[in-house]
Amino acid sequence: MKELVSHYKDNRNQFNSGPTNLTKAMDNFLLSSPDESEWQKLMKVAEKSIYNNVFDAFQNVGHGTLDKKYRLFEHHPQQHKLILTDHANTLLDQPEIKTLLINENQSRWTIVEEAWRAGLSPNLLEYNEEDNSFISISREMRVNVRSAVDVLVPYQKDLCFYCNKKLNRFALKNEHSFPDVDHFLPWSLLVYSPSISINPNGVWNLVIACAECNRGTMGKFDAPPSKNYYKKLRERNVLFAEEHNHSLKNSILISLNVGSKSQVGAKMDKLYQLFEHIKGWEPKQVFPVEESIELS
Repeated sequence: MKELVSHYKDNRNQFNSGPTNLTKAMDNFLLSSPDESEWQKLMKVAEKSIYNNVFDAFQNVGHGTLDKKYRLFEHHPQQHKLILTDHANTLLDQPEIKTLLINENQSRWTIVEEAWRAGLSPNLLEYNEEDNSFISISREMRVNVRSAVDVLVPYQKDLCFYCNKKLNRFALKNEHSFPDVDHFLPWSLLVYSPSISINPNGVWNLVIACAECNRGTMGKFDAPPSKNYYKKLRERNVLFAEEHNHSLKNSILISLNVGSKSQVGAKMDKLYQLFEHIKGWEPKQVFPVEESIELS
């Protein structure tokens, strides 16, 4: 509940359908002296809303509900009780996984909330390489969410997309392990091709790479990667499109001008055919995943 109040305090635009009993209670709490008695008043209102809607909605994906074997908790609304499943406890017992989940959750909310705050649709954001920000497709307003890197990094298990080097999200930009946001198919090739009418800055074309692979002495720069890496990216984008509530799903569909996961693969195949005649770039060294190291 404290997290909800914190998010609401910074961005009330998320409740654009009008005030509810819960938002009114949070408004009263934020305007009052935040002591224990005021907190308890808020909790009484929150408990009614949370048990009626929030917990059940948490386990919804698109228009369906998660299969029982994947659920993180059992909800017993009559008893006002939640029971964590073995699946949830397994995740919570792994500090690295727990940290990844927290970071990804926060970074997804950052994208959505910054878009709301700026009056934009979260689905109409594209990456701007100059200052590591996301901007609206209309380019009328810039939204700074560098933390969106946390959305992509977990899918790569904190490894460089190309060489598997361990990335460090706290590294300095001049360090090899700094996570660069890389255009997989070079922006310079896509933007000047009259036969291509897609957004080269869309999430579909972005991966996280180490500084050495992206801009080092043997880096890829404006070269398209080899076909093995293309297949890896294609698989990732189709996976994003399959996940109904993925925060980047519609961004991928919109920037590729497609409407379904099957069309994602077909459109990408058509794009990559334009570059198959070019010898694909590969990193000078590829680390085995279990032996990937972080270089300083």
